[in-house]
Amino acid sequence: MAARMRRTTRHSSRFAAGGLLIAAATFLPAAGSQAQTRELEAPVDYTCQFPSGTYAMTAVLTGRIPAGGPAGRPLEPQDIAVGLDLPGPVVAELAALGAGSVSARADLTVLHSQGEETATADWSGLSAPAQDITGEEEVAIEVSGPVPTATFPSAGPATLSAGDLKFSLQPLRADGAATEPGVIEAACTPADGADTALATVVIRGGEGAEPVSPADPSAPVEPAEPAAPSDPGRAEPGAPVIEGKLPPGTREKLEAARREAKALDEAPEPCPFPPIPLPSPAETYVAGYANAEKMRGAARLGPALLKVTLMKEYIPDPCTSTFKVKSEADFEYEGRRQLPPAKATFLTYGFMPTTATMELIQVGPPARIESVSVTSDPTMPEYTTVTAEFEMRISDVEINGVPLDVGPDCRTVKPIKQTLNAFGTGNPPSGYTVNRGGSMDGETYIPAFTGCGVGEDVSSLLTSSVSGGGNYIKMTQAPLCVIADTTSPDCPAKKPTPER
Repeated sequence: MAARMRRTTRHSSRFAAGGLLIAAATFLPAAGSQAQTRELEAPVDYTCQFPSGTYAMTAVLTGRIPAGGPAGRPLEPQDIAVGLDLPGPVVAELAALGAGSVSARADLTVLHSQGEETATADWSGLSAPAQDITGEEEVAIEVSGPVPTATFPSAGPATLSAGDLKFSLQPLRADGAATEPGVIEAACTPADGADTALATVVIRGGEGAEPVSPADPSAPVEPAEPAAPSDPGRAEPGAPVIEGKLPPGTREKLEAARREAKALDEAPEPCPFPPIPLPSPAETYVAGYANAEKMRGAARLGPALLKVTLMKEYIPDPCTSTFKVKSEADFEYEGRRQLPPAKATFLTYGFMPTTATMELIQVGPPARIESVSVTSDPTMPEYTTVTAEFEMRISDVEINGVPLDVGPDCRTVKPIKQTLNAFGTGNPPSGYTVNRGGSMDGETYIPAFTGCGVGEDVSSLLTSSVSGGGNYIKMTQAPLCVIADTTSPDCPAKKPTPER
């Protein structure tokens, strides 16, 4: 969405160290640009009624949702898709019809909630083109398409939640002729106890909102001591006092960027500013617990070493009174991109003790760390999303004390796309920031398994006992050790105590 350009009298920018968002800037607020977005990946469990019967299914919703925006202004979800693995009996029904390909359409109801106010939106017309299913025993469908914007009338947190889902399959024979019947329809409702939350967004007061009451003018105020020019770790007078320390040379770069921005006082404000690269190598440890929902148990993860490239991009946006920091990270264990192997014991199907070793191997690009801070709020709220992809491998399986040889290549059929969210404030310091550490959480959808077994394929056994959604994960991160800061008490990197 295009940002509205306008001329303003700009307040002096102030930069201060704080969490991952080492630099903070104060601008006059302006509406009209799309808020920063965060990645959406939400598995929702459904009960679906097909003509042939009722089946449990998990719909995985992906895309991008704005982190927030002004009251009364629309927020635009982008790149929305819904992934579904068709139940085996439905795949068999398609084969019995002689289908060589199938296309799909889906209509999803989404609930908008803010306080006691609720409204529904129709994410309808999501579709998937025809795909070849000849000889396939498993069929995954992904429908996608544009969806309506969301508008919330007042300031405060608001949520988007998944509701009923309707979808139809249109099978075709190999020669392109329609099957009989030509459409298979299903009506799905969220399963009992299912987590239907898709996203929480933060709505702030619009341009016409009432101003925040100032502090008591009679209260004594201690004057700020001006920072010495030679002290690069000090904030400018009047800037928020925030924990954190800049690595050598970084403040000079930020001050140069501030001076350049100040020179644009009489020009239209760019929204957002061009990204400013300020890469700083750092490292930390993370540890936590990951639930296995079907097994009613949890596996301990880590402590795992995380190599971080801090502030690959710093992007101030005066039109939304925010700034965004993008960083990257890779796990490292014995020279490989993975967490240390984790051994855990569960009760398979609720009664059979099962022990296994699990490895989470990082695949694809480095983990994305995106933090957005609202500069118009004196507490400097900071919203962080960490997104990464992992392949899960299983080995050393014992069921009721009896070894089950799953072979050397027992793994998930596709990567796990993991998203963790966290929130903190800079003034006073609270919650999670990347620089200061803390806890972040989310849910994991575990795909089906493949390549499991020696002489006999037991992949379906692991799929039925492990795969699915609703697996809660909570990770605790220690403070960052910024490599260039040789005097930091956070160096060398410490190992955190994981929170349950």
